[in-house]
Amino acid sequence: MTLLEKYQNFLVNNTRPEFQPKSLSLSAEGWKLLIRENLTPLIEEKLQMRQIGDYIWASEYEDGRRKVLSLFKINDAYATLQWGWNFDFVPRITSGKKIVWARTDKSVYMHIYEVSDEFSGCALENKKQNAGKLRQSSFFKMLCGVKNKKQNAREMTILSRCEIDINNIEKGLEEKIKQHKSVFLYLLPLIVEYYKNTATYEKILTRIEQNMQTSYYRFINRDSMIVYPFIEKRIGMREKAFRDFESITFDDENLKSKLLDILTN
Repeated sequence: MTLLEKYQNFLVNNTRPEFQPKSLSLSAEGWKLLIRENLTPLIEEKLQMRQIGDYIWASEYEDGRRKVLSLFKINDAYATLQWGWNFDFVPRITSGKKIVWARTDKSVYMHIYEVSDEFSGCALENKKQNAGKLRQSSFFKMLCGVKNKKQNAREMTILSRCEIDINNIEKGLEEKIKQHKSVFLYLLPLIVEYYKNTATYEKILTRIEQNMQTSYYRFINRDSMIVYPFIEKRIGMREKAFRDFESITFDDENLKSKLLDILTN
Protein backbone atom coordinates (compact mmCIF):
# COMPACT_ATOMS: atom_id res chain seq x y z
CA MET A 1 0.00 0.00 0.00
CA THR A 2 1.36 3.41 -0.95
CA LEU A 3 1.41 6.33 1.47
CA LEU A 4 -1.22 8.07 -0.64
CA GLU A 5 -3.50 5.06 -0.39
CA LYS A 6 -2.96 4.80 3.35
CA TYR A 7 -3.60 8.47 4.10
CA GLN A 8 -6.06 9.32 1.33
CA ASN A 9 -9.06 9.46 3.67
CA PHE A 10 -7.16 11.64 6.17
CA LEU A 11 -6.14 14.43 3.77
CA VAL A 12 -8.05 17.69 4.22
CA ASN A 13 -8.22 21.06 2.51
CA ASN A 14 -8.07 23.84 5.08
CA THR A 15 -8.75 26.66 2.64
CA ARG A 16 -12.15 27.97 1.58
CA PRO A 17 -13.87 25.74 -1.06
CA GLU A 18 -13.62 28.38 -3.81
CA PHE A 19 -9.83 28.56 -3.49
CA GLN A 20 -7.38 26.07 -4.95
CA PRO A 21 -5.07 25.09 -2.07
CA LYS A 22 -1.31 24.96 -2.47
CA SER A 23 -1.08 22.21 0.13
CA LEU A 24 -3.13 19.75 2.13
CA SER A 25 -3.17 18.82 5.80
CA LEU A 26 -3.69 15.62 7.71
CA SER A 27 -6.81 15.33 9.82
CA ALA A 28 -6.33 14.79 13.54
CA GLU A 29 -6.85 11.06 13.05
CA GLY A 30 -4.34 11.03 10.20
CA TRP A 31 -1.78 12.79 12.39
CA LYS A 32 -2.28 10.20 15.13
CA LEU A 33 -1.70 7.42 12.58
CA LEU A 34 1.46 9.03 11.22
CA ILE A 35 2.86 9.50 14.70
CA ARG A 36 1.96 6.00 15.86
CA GLU A 37 3.50 4.29 12.85
CA ASN A 38 6.60 6.45 12.38
CA LEU A 39 7.50 8.26 15.60
CA THR A 40 6.56 5.66 18.21
CA PRO A 41 9.02 2.98 16.95
CA LEU A 42 11.86 5.52 17.22
CA ILE A 43 10.81 6.54 20.73
CA GLU A 44 10.60 2.89 21.80
CA GLU A 45 14.07 2.21 20.42
CA LYS A 46 15.87 5.33 21.63
CA LEU A 47 14.13 6.02 24.94
CA GLN A 48 12.54 2.69 25.91
CA MET A 49 9.16 4.35 26.34
CA ARG A 50 5.87 2.90 25.15
CA GLN A 51 2.95 4.83 23.72
CA ILE A 52 0.16 5.15 26.29
CA GLY A 53 -2.02 7.72 24.49
CA ASP A 54 -2.40 9.46 21.15
CA TYR A 55 0.42 11.92 21.79
CA ILE A 56 2.14 10.59 24.90
CA TRP A 57 4.77 7.99 25.80
CA ALA A 58 6.10 6.79 29.16
CA SER A 59 8.48 4.38 30.82
CA GLU A 60 7.45 2.09 33.66
CA TYR A 61 7.46 3.34 37.25
CA GLU A 62 10.73 3.00 39.14
CA ASP A 63 11.30 4.38 42.62
CA GLY A 64 8.03 6.31 42.51
CA ARG A 65 8.54 8.01 39.17
CA ARG A 66 8.32 7.46 35.45
CA LYS A 67 9.73 9.28 32.43
CA VAL A 68 7.13 10.90 30.20
CA LEU A 69 7.36 12.34 26.69
CA SER A 70 4.47 14.08 24.97
CA LEU A 71 3.45 16.67 22.41
CA PHE A 72 3.37 20.23 23.65
CA LYS A 73 0.56 21.63 21.52
CA ILE A 74 0.93 25.14 20.08
CA ASN A 75 -2.49 24.70 18.51
CA ASP A 76 -4.34 21.76 16.95
CA ALA A 77 -1.93 21.57 14.02
CA TYR A 78 1.52 22.44 15.39
CA ALA A 79 3.47 21.12 18.36
CA THR A 80 6.88 20.48 19.80
CA LEU A 81 8.01 17.73 22.17
CA GLN A 82 8.14 18.06 25.94
CA TRP A 83 9.76 15.69 28.39
CA GLY A 84 9.68 15.30 32.14
CA TRP A 85 8.68 13.23 35.14
CA ASN A 86 5.48 11.82 36.60
CA PHE A 87 5.52 11.02 40.34
CA ASP A 88 3.15 8.54 41.98
CA PHE A 89 3.54 10.21 45.41
CA VAL A 90 2.81 13.79 44.32
CA PRO A 91 -0.82 14.89 43.92
CA ARG A 92 -1.88 17.27 41.18
CA ILE A 93 -4.42 20.07 41.13
CA THR A 94 -6.91 19.94 38.27
CA SER A 95 -8.28 22.98 36.49
CA GLY A 96 -11.39 22.54 38.63
CA LYS A 97 -9.23 22.81 41.76
CA LYS A 98 -9.61 19.16 42.67
CA ILE A 99 -6.73 17.15 44.09
CA VAL A 100 -6.13 13.90 42.22
CA TRP A 101 -3.41 11.31 41.77
CA ALA A 102 -1.57 10.49 38.54
CA ARG A 103 -0.58 6.86 38.91
CA THR A 104 -1.91 5.07 35.83
CA ASP A 105 -1.51 5.26 32.07
CA LYS A 106 -4.87 7.00 31.77
CA SER A 107 -4.15 9.53 34.50
CA VAL A 108 -0.47 10.09 33.72
CA TYR A 109 0.65 13.67 34.24
CA MET A 110 3.91 15.57 33.86
CA HIS A 111 4.53 17.07 37.27
CA ILE A 112 7.66 18.72 35.91
CA TYR A 113 8.76 19.08 32.31
CA GLU A 114 10.93 20.97 29.87
CA VAL A 115 10.93 21.96 26.21
CA SER A 116 13.94 22.96 24.15
CA ASP A 117 15.49 26.39 24.54
CA GLU A 118 15.14 26.84 20.78
CA PHE A 119 11.39 26.54 21.14
CA SER A 120 10.86 28.39 24.40
CA GLY A 121 13.35 31.21 23.93
CA CYS A 122 14.89 30.55 27.34
CA ALA A 123 18.39 30.71 25.91
CA LEU A 124 17.64 34.17 24.55
CA GLU A 125 16.18 35.22 27.90
CA ASN A 126 19.42 34.17 29.57
CA LYS A 127 21.34 36.26 27.08
CA LYS A 128 19.15 39.21 27.99
CA GLN A 129 19.88 38.71 31.68
CA ASN A 130 23.61 38.36 31.09
CA ALA A 131 23.61 41.46 28.92
CA GLY A 132 22.15 43.65 31.66
CA LYS A 133 25.24 45.81 31.84
CA LEU A 134 25.31 46.51 28.11
CA ARG A 135 23.98 49.75 26.71
CA GLN A 136 20.45 49.40 25.31
CA SER A 137 21.56 50.11 21.73
CA SER A 138 24.16 47.34 21.89
CA PHE A 139 21.61 44.97 23.35
CA PHE A 140 19.13 45.48 20.51
CA LYS A 141 21.93 45.06 18.00
CA MET A 142 22.72 41.70 19.61
CA LEU A 143 19.07 40.65 19.40
CA CYS A 144 18.91 41.46 15.71
CA GLY A 145 22.02 39.40 15.10
CA VAL A 146 20.57 36.22 16.57
CA LYS A 147 17.00 36.61 15.28
CA ASN A 148 17.27 34.68 12.03
CA LYS A 149 19.45 31.97 13.49
CA LYS A 150 17.07 31.61 16.41
CA GLN A 151 14.03 31.30 14.14
CA ASN A 152 15.68 28.60 12.04
CA ALA A 153 16.58 26.63 15.17
CA ARG A 154 13.01 26.91 16.49
CA GLU A 155 11.65 25.52 13.23
CA MET A 156 13.79 22.43 13.79
CA THR A 157 11.74 21.71 16.92
CA ILE A 158 8.24 22.01 15.40
CA LEU A 159 6.04 19.09 14.35
CA SER A 160 3.15 19.82 11.99
CA ARG A 161 0.33 18.01 10.22
CA CYS A 162 0.08 20.79 7.59
CA GLU A 163 1.75 21.78 4.31
CA ILE A 164 1.67 18.54 2.33
CA ASP A 165 2.46 19.34 -1.32
CA ILE A 166 -0.78 19.01 -3.29
CA ASN A 167 1.12 18.55 -6.57
CA ASN A 168 2.99 15.51 -5.28
CA ILE A 169 1.09 14.14 -2.30
CA GLU A 170 3.11 10.93 -2.05
CA LYS A 171 6.35 12.90 -1.80
CA GLY A 172 4.68 15.38 0.56
CA LEU A 173 3.72 12.56 2.92
CA GLU A 174 7.24 11.17 2.76
CA GLU A 175 8.61 14.58 3.70
CA LYS A 176 6.10 14.89 6.53
CA ILE A 177 7.24 11.58 7.99
CA LYS A 178 10.88 12.61 7.55
CA GLN A 179 10.15 15.90 9.32
CA HIS A 180 8.69 14.13 12.37
CA LYS A 181 11.68 11.82 12.63
CA SER A 182 14.18 14.65 12.18
CA VAL A 183 12.56 16.75 14.92
CA PHE A 184 12.70 13.85 17.35
CA LEU A 185 16.33 13.05 16.50
CA TYR A 186 17.22 16.75 16.75
CA LEU A 187 15.76 16.90 20.26
CA LEU A 188 16.91 13.44 21.37
CA PRO A 189 20.30 14.58 22.79
CA LEU A 190 18.50 17.17 24.94
CA ILE A 191 16.04 14.57 26.18
CA VAL A 192 18.78 12.08 27.02
CA GLU A 193 20.81 14.79 28.75
CA TYR A 194 17.77 15.88 30.77
CA TYR A 195 17.16 12.40 32.17
CA LYS A 196 20.86 11.98 32.92
CA ASN A 197 20.89 15.29 34.80
CA THR A 198 17.74 14.38 36.76
CA ALA A 199 18.72 10.79 37.51
CA THR A 200 18.29 11.21 41.28
CA TYR A 201 15.76 13.07 43.39
CA GLU A 202 18.52 15.39 44.60
CA LYS A 203 19.31 16.29 40.99
CA ILE A 204 15.62 16.83 40.27
CA LEU A 205 15.44 19.37 43.10
CA THR A 206 18.43 21.20 41.63
CA ARG A 207 16.80 21.23 38.20
CA ILE A 208 13.57 22.65 39.61
CA GLU A 209 15.54 25.42 41.31
CA GLN A 210 17.29 26.24 38.03
CA ASN A 211 14.07 26.29 36.02
CA MET A 212 12.28 28.48 38.51
CA GLN A 213 14.85 31.17 37.79
CA THR A 214 13.34 31.48 34.31
CA SER A 215 10.06 33.36 33.85
CA TYR A 216 8.93 30.95 31.10
CA TYR A 217 9.04 27.94 33.41
CA ARG A 218 7.57 29.84 36.32
CA PHE A 219 4.59 30.46 34.03
CA ILE A 220 4.10 27.08 32.32
CA ASN A 221 5.34 24.76 35.07
CA ARG A 222 4.01 26.27 38.28
CA ASP A 223 3.37 22.81 39.76
CA SER A 224 7.12 22.49 40.27
CA MET A 225 6.95 24.38 43.54
CA ILE A 226 4.39 21.89 44.86
CA VAL A 227 6.51 18.96 43.69
CA TYR A 228 9.56 20.35 45.48
CA PRO A 229 8.51 19.76 49.13
CA PHE A 230 7.01 16.35 48.33
CA ILE A 231 10.38 15.23 46.96
CA GLU A 232 12.19 16.74 49.94
CA LYS A 233 10.00 14.74 52.30
CA ARG A 234 10.58 11.54 50.28
CA ILE A 235 14.37 11.84 50.61
CA GLY A 236 14.23 12.58 54.34
CA MET A 237 14.31 16.39 54.37
CA ARG A 238 11.06 16.55 56.32
CA GLU A 239 11.52 19.83 58.21
CA LYS A 240 12.71 21.69 55.14
CA ALA A 241 9.83 20.21 53.14
CA PHE A 242 7.28 21.80 55.46
CA ARG A 243 9.11 25.13 55.49
CA ASP A 244 9.22 25.20 51.70
CA PHE A 245 5.58 24.21 51.46
CA GLU A 246 4.53 27.04 53.78
CA SER A 247 6.40 29.52 51.56
CA ILE A 248 4.20 28.66 48.54
CA THR A 249 1.46 31.18 47.80
CA PHE A 250 -2.00 29.68 47.24
CA ASP A 251 -5.12 31.50 46.09
CA ASP A 252 -7.25 28.91 47.89
CA GLU A 253 -6.37 28.29 51.54
CA ASN A 254 -8.67 25.27 51.67
CA LEU A 255 -6.69 23.69 48.83
CA LYS A 256 -3.45 24.45 50.63
CA SER A 257 -4.79 22.78 53.77
CA LYS A 258 -5.73 19.62 51.87
CA LEU A 259 -2.28 19.41 50.26
CA LEU A 260 -0.65 19.93 53.63
CA ASP A 261 -2.66 17.01 55.04
CA ILE A 262 -1.36 14.82 52.22
CA LEU A 263 2.20 16.01 52.78
CA THR A 264 1.90 15.32 56.50
CA ASN A 265 0.59 11.76 56.16
